[in-house]
Amino acid sequence: MGYVIGMDGGGTKTIAVIADETGAVKASASAGPTNPNVLSSETLKTTIRHLYHQLQQQAPGAYEKVETVFAGISGAGREETQHMVMKIITNHLSSSTDIQVVPDSINALYTGTFGKPGIVQIAGTGSITYGINKENEHRRVGGWGFLFGDTGSGYDLGRRAIIAVLEAEDSVGERTVLKELLFEYFHVQNARELIEKVYAAQSPRREISSLSKIVFQAYKKNDLITVGFINEVVKNISSHIQSVYTQLFQYQERVPVVLVGGLFSDTTILPSLLENELKCTPTLTIYLPKLSPVGGSVIGGLLMQKVQINKTIIKQIKHSLSK
Repeated sequence: MGYVIGMDGGGTKTIAVIADETGAVKASASAGPTNPNVLSSETLKTTIRHLYHQLQQQAPGAYEKVETVFAGISGAGREETQHMVMKIITNHLSSSTDIQVVPDSINALYTGTFGKPGIVQIAGTGSITYGINKENEHRRVGGWGFLFGDTGSGYDLGRRAIIAVLEAEDSVGERTVLKELLFEYFHVQNARELIEKVYAAQSPRREISSLSKIVFQAYKKNDLITVGFINEVVKNISSHIQSVYTQLFQYQERVPVVLVGGLFSDTTILPSLLENELKCTPTLTIYLPKLSPVGGSVIGGLLMQKVQINKTIIKQIKHSLSK
């Protein structure tokens, strides 16, 4: 049996690996973003070529025997976009290589379900809720980008924090510890300087998203404003998860909910609050995966080869990626 290339392409970083049928990783490569909605096709081609070059240099023999590529790419939700990315990925590989391009939410889901049905909640710079049932039907809620959605994302939390500070400054909102924390973070003395710092950033969206860690600090200080909007965010995310569940799964069908993304790193905040919020739907069970998203891509590639995913393979993937 040939080898698998698993690829996890995000808005800031892309990781690709070559693995064999046992899940053993033979080569690993990293590069910049591969979201086709924000990159030119030429930039995307250059990034993919760079990844291939790294993999080929590390494991030339395995690279020549790659049979399947499973690429979970941020922003690849539309069929037209998937075809465009597939054409780029096809270059430099054998014409017989089987390639599948999917949204990165699918390989994120596989980090917890290992290819089986379930729901994934992603919360990082952006956010989306995505599910697949046993009939292979797919549904998504959210994921509309920072301008119109991304509830519970880093950007959402950071934006809410800044608004809370500005409202407090204008005396239309309550006092909040977020003011002191944000002023210290940006090394500013007032709200005007704070706003100028954000607008002057190379990427205001990324700058705002990074403030989620400040929000969690304020939450741990029991800041009432922060606790209030964190609870609101948790209710919103919970409603998204329940919406996907209702659309895809039968009544009382037990379904895993996989939490993926940096905002779930502190298990005492969002994961714990979400678990409590979802108690009203006992058929939903929260999982915090120990497998990285590129590991989910490896599982996707092995499934393309009709490999039965078992505990030994999962353990091997985890072990290989941890090196």
